[in-house]
Amino acid sequence: MSELTTLCGVEACVVLYPPGSDSQPEAWPSAAAARNMFSEYKTLPVSRMVNQESFLEQLITKTTNRLEKLQEENRKKELTKVMFQNLGGKGLHNVKKEDLDELRWLIDQNLKDIDKRIHALVKAYAS
Repeated sequence: MSELTTLCGVEACVVLYPPGSDSQPEAWPSAAAARNMFSEYKTLPVSRMVNQESFLEQLITKTTNRLEKLQEENRKKELTKVMFQNLGGKGLHNVKKEDLDELRWLIDQNLKDIDKRIHALVKAYAS
C-alpha cells in the first residue's frame, strides 16, 4: 500500500481482519491514521461522491464529446486538403456530392477570414 500511495500520490489506509472471530484488526499506516481517514471520508459532501456507474457514465460522456470534436477536426482537415489539392489543379472529380456542400462552406469561411485579415491590415496600414 505504501508503494501504491507513493505512485498515485494519494492518501490511503488498509484495515485487515485476520482469520478468527476474536482477532483484532490490523491497520496501515496506523490505527489512528486509519480512523482519521475514515472520519475525513465521512465528512465529505455527498455531491463529491460518485459510484462506479455514475463515474463511468461521466467518463463515457466526456470521451464521446472529445471523440465528436476530434471527428469534426479531422473532417475539416480532410476538406482543407481537398480544397488545396483543387487549387493545385487536381480537380473535384473524386469528391462526393454530399462533401461539396461542406467544401463550399469551408471555402466561404476561408474567404471571410481572408477579408477580415485584409481589412485589419488596411486599417493598420492607414493608421
